[in-house]
Amino acid sequence: MKIYGRRGRQKAESENSQGSALIAALILVAVSGIMGATILFATSTELQISGNYRRAIQTFYAAEAGLAETQGRLNGSSASNPVFLGDQASLYQPNWSAYVFSHAGWKPVDDQTYNPLLTNYVPFLGNATNTLSRPNSVQSDLAYWTKVHHKTEYDAEQAGHRQATPHYSDGDGMTSLNSASNQGQLIRFGYPLATSVKPEQFTTTLSTLYPPVEVITSHGQVEGADSIIQADVTHPVGPPIWAPIYVGNQLVLSGSKITIQGMDACGLFPSGLPSISLASSGSQIGTASLSGNPATSQVSPILLNLHEQVTDLKKGATPVLTDLINVTLGSATSPTVHYAEPSSGALHLSQVSGYGILLVKGNVQIAAPFQWQGLVIVSGQVIFTGGLGSSILNGVLYADQVQMLHDDVSITLDTCPIAATLRTLPVKILNWRQLL
Repeated sequence: MKIYGRRGRQKAESENSQGSALIAALILVAVSGIMGATILFATSTELQISGNYRRAIQTFYAAEAGLAETQGRLNGSSASNPVFLGDQASLYQPNWSAYVFSHAGWKPVDDQTYNPLLTNYVPFLGNATNTLSRPNSVQSDLAYWTKVHHKTEYDAEQAGHRQATPHYSDGDGMTSLNSASNQGQLIRFGYPLATSVKPEQFTTTLSTLYPPVEVITSHGQVEGADSIIQADVTHPVGPPIWAPIYVGNQLVLSGSKITIQGMDACGLFPSGLPSISLASSGSQIGTASLSGNPATSQVSPILLNLHEQVTDLKKGATPVLTDLINVTLGSATSPTVHYAEPSSGALHLSQVSGYGILLVKGNVQIAAPFQWQGLVIVSGQVIFTGGLGSSILNGVLYADQVQMLHDDVSITLDTCPIAATLRTLPVKILNWRQLL
């Protein structure tokens, strides 16, 4: 049996203490290493998440910027918008499409939906039909590219349109599915029938004044990350056209030479429309020379809110701040939209000729000579007074009350100037979705 002395015991205890300290130190180092690695990993992960979130936000904003630019470049016409990129054909091209690039380097393989059967224009100032890939955006601070094309039945079918789940009113009578090489009819936005009261997406084999829906796909790109958003947009369509004149309250025909014709001079309503459309609570006093299908006045399907109609169309309109005397507004090649809101009394028009849309929130007095081609919407009263010559409207007139006191007033249904002007109005979004 080994017996330690006092010094031996102290030495053994010292050695044991040192061993324990070493073990504790090693454990502490190991724990610290694990904690450090964990913190480093967590910090790295947080930085990655933060970076991914930043890139996601930046790419989304870039895609939004691309969408906004393309919307703006679909407004107006080549005559009024220097960077206009819309379909410039007088009759819409079923295969029309165009791109916007803010940076160089794009290739067709970058667009998974690229279709060589489309026009695939890359419009820039002075060349609206260029097809070579090149930067043509109005800015270069954000990286994006966009594609816009007329919406077709194939597009709607790709989004889920079926007979049981319709996305639009199918007016062409064809129910079979379409393909990328045979995309079917263009999908329009407007009033598919002469009795329609609410605008909707529809197809038709007949001529129509309503433009097609445009599909904009915008790709934002930042540091290798992508964001894709898509929107269906369309030009405003205004109120439904039921006759060359709609009156919500009272129509007074007291002139000796008043003609109202419901046969469409443009031919988009080949069988014609009634001469007069009166709200159910409206009344007609007096007679005139009426023609149309039928020639007699008819009751409107609904009562139109003319204040809302004026508000819906006035975006981007030129304000009218004074009476209009001896002026010409717009032309067939460059239709205009004018908006007036007289603070008191009425807006006075005399020796005025115009082409486009005239919107008045209030009352109007018209003195001959007066000639307008297009659409006139007045939320209050329209009075045709005296003057020299004739008051002629080729288009459509909407008003709450109309008094024709002048002896020479002619209103003829003509949807051509209306169609030409509607396609120049700023587009609005029908629906929006994020694809990536």
